[in-house]
Formats: sequence, C-alpha cells, structure tokens
Amino acid sequence: MSVTAKILFPCATLAAFIFTACGSNADDSVSSKLSIPEAPDAAIETIAKELSAGNGEILWEAMPASYQNDVNAIAQLAGAKVDAEIYNKGFGLLERLADVADQQKAFILGTQLGGEKPAEQIAQIEAAWPSIIGFFKTLTNSSLASAEGLQAFDGRAFCATTVSTLVEYTQDLAKLSEEPNPLDFGTVKLLESTGNTASLEMTLPDGTVNTEEFSKVESRWVPTELASTWATNIADTKAQLEGISPEEMAQNKPQIMGMITMFEGILTQIEAAETQEQFDQALQGAMMPIMGLMMMQGGMGGGSAPAMPVAPTTAP
Repeated sequence: MSVTAKILFPCATLAAFIFTACGSNADDSVSSKLSIPEAPDAAIETIAKELSAGNGEILWEAMPASYQNDVNAIAQLAGAKVDAEIYNKGFGLLERLADVADQQKAFILGTQLGGEKPAEQIAQIEAAWPSIIGFFKTLTNSSLASAEGLQAFDGRAFCATTVSTLVEYTQDLAKLSEEPNPLDFGTVKLLESTGNTASLEMTLPDGTVNTEEFSKVESRWVPTELASTWATNIADTKAQLEGISPEEMAQNKPQIMGMITMFEGILTQIEAAETQEQFDQALQGAMMPIMGLMMMQGGMGGGSAPAMPVAPTTAP
C-alpha cells in the first residue's frame, strides 16, 4: 500500500462507514412524534416504512445508544486525525468536479469518446442529471466534507438532513432507471422469536422473499450479522484512524497537494472548453496524467492494503 493511499484510506473508509451506518429524511421533531415498537416485526416494519417515506432520522432512532456513540466518536476522531488542509481541499476538488460536470453537461452527453451511446441512454442520463449532481453536491456540502465538520459531527442531525436529501435523490434516480427501487418496502412476518432474537420473513414488492435474523441490542432490533460484527468494525476503523502518522502526513503533504493542484488544472481545461471538439481534446489530454498517476501509485505500493471493514447498516 502506498504512503499516499495509507493516509487517504481511513478518510474514505470513514465516509463509507458513516454513510451506510445512518439512514435518510425527517426534521428534528420526528423522534419525539414517532416511537419504535417493541415487537421485532412491528419495529422493522416501522423503520422500513419510515425510511421509504423519506424519514432518515428513524434509522438513527433505531440504532442502539452505544452504536450512536460509536458513529459520532469515529467521525470526530477522523476530524482530529486528518490533515485539515488536505481533507478540505480534497472535498473542495470533488465539489468543483460536480460544478464543472454540470456546466459541461451537453459536452459530456455529446462526446463520442468511449463509443457512441444510444439516444435512449443519453435521454435517460439527461433526465437523471439533476439528481446525479444533487446527490454528489449534497455529500460535498455535508459535515463529512470538512475536518471541522467531522470534529463537530452529530449523527442524528446528519441523518435528519444530509442523508434525508440523499434518499430523495435515490428515490428520483430509481424512478428513472429500470432497476427496482432499493427503498421500496413490502411486508414483514414474524417466523420465530425469543426474548433477544427473532427470525423475520420480508416480502418485497416484486415478490422476492428474504428471511433474516435479528438480535435485540439495548432495546433495539438490529440484524444479527450487524450485531456480531459491529464491535470489530468499530475497532478496525478506530485503529486505521489512530494509525495516521502526523510525521508521515507532513512528509507526504507536498506530494498530495501537488496531485490536487494537478487535478484542479485538468478541471480548468475542461471547464474552459467552448465546443465539443475542445472538450474532447481536454478530456483526452486529462487521461495521460491520470494514467501516469495510477502507474506511479502502483509502483509505490508497499504491500497489500488492509482488509476494508464491512460498513454496517441498520436498514432491514
């Protein structure tokens, strides 16, 4: 694993971890108006229906209190460990990428690089474009997008606002695709239950039937697989963040900032294109430094990367 990848890897892991550990929509008053039933089937059905309706805060409410504390602690630890300038500029670059892509949408849809696309596919992408850009910019304007935001991270607020918006965009994108909506919900049936375990049968709108085991943790029903791996995943993520060396970070910061500057220059060239030909030339010109960077990263590898922790999810 290269030094650069070692520095940036925990940040990517954190973003994936928090994103999948939370849920979707609602305002701050939801938790006071809606409680989660004690029965396992009723609890999971309530969570799923609320999520499908756009209430992401229900997923935060559905998490055991210790899980909530873990998620907040991971985010805040990351905010303290990362180099703020690198982290913030990296997310700033991603936000600019979204802006440039939105500005140059016509050229992106019109390029023949990589082969001609069917008119139907282009029309589908164009219809989904606002949601694609909106989804991306929601992340780049969230509390995950700055070291300061991470240090003050509040999981409930994150789920009630940022992830709520992401779910709305996900719903929009699902409507425009031929894939089933991942948030569509059918029915839940209790097959077997003890005091702290339950087996549930969930039937999706397309008729697919899944059986899943749940465990009761601190008065909350969560998937048994999640409950059995949570502590390990949290420990692994904390270890990765704690392993960030300030000395190593400082030593490699000029290289990382140079990479960011290079990509900013590439975006400037793409942004300046005023015709399809200029855009295609700028895009082709960007391929060479990107490929060179990938080759350099491969050459710098110092062993295999550590196993990526499985990002847990509380969704049924």
